[in-house]
Amino acid sequence: MFDLSWSHIAILLLVALLVLGPKELPNAIRTGASLLRQARRMAGEFRSGVDELVREAELDETRRSIQQAMSEGVENTIAKQVDPSGEIKAAIEADPLAEAAAEEKAAEAEIIVHDPPPAPPHSLEPPATEPGEQSAGPASDHPADAPAAAMTPAEPQAPEAPNAGAEGDLKKSA
Repeated sequence: MFDLSWSHIAILLLVALLVLGPKELPNAIRTGASLLRQARRMAGEFRSGVDELVREAELDETRRSIQQAMSEGVENTIAKQVDPSGEIKAAIEADPLAEAAAEEKAAEAEIIVHDPPPAPPHSLEPPATEPGEQSAGPASDHPADAPAAAMTPAEPQAPEAPNAGAEGDLKKSA
């Protein structure tokens, strides 16, 4: 607390010896020690008094909480302590099937159906209904557009293997 080293204590004793003298120094030490004991005793009494006040305050608070529990009912008091916001009670009382049906109805109400855009006036095929999807074939209401549709390239076909007939002969003989 005072950060006194041995050298500081030695200096204080030397000054006390010079000021008080060798006759009065033992009496001064006894007086200082008794004052120190009294100060410690008073600090202990003060500390015990404060501790007693704290205990009484805690007891008063405990008494009030017990009286409140008795007047309001034990179940309400426990419910306030365990679930002050009421979330647990709401979760227990809620019907999950009814909530799921309500959410499903809300999701159905949010579905928006868009009509496909109209086809350009001189197109051979109508536009795709969804991205990446192509229509079945050329849509042509006019016979004049038919030759143009016939000129569209067909899918390439793989050439037949020259030994295809030999494989068929082997299957017949087996």
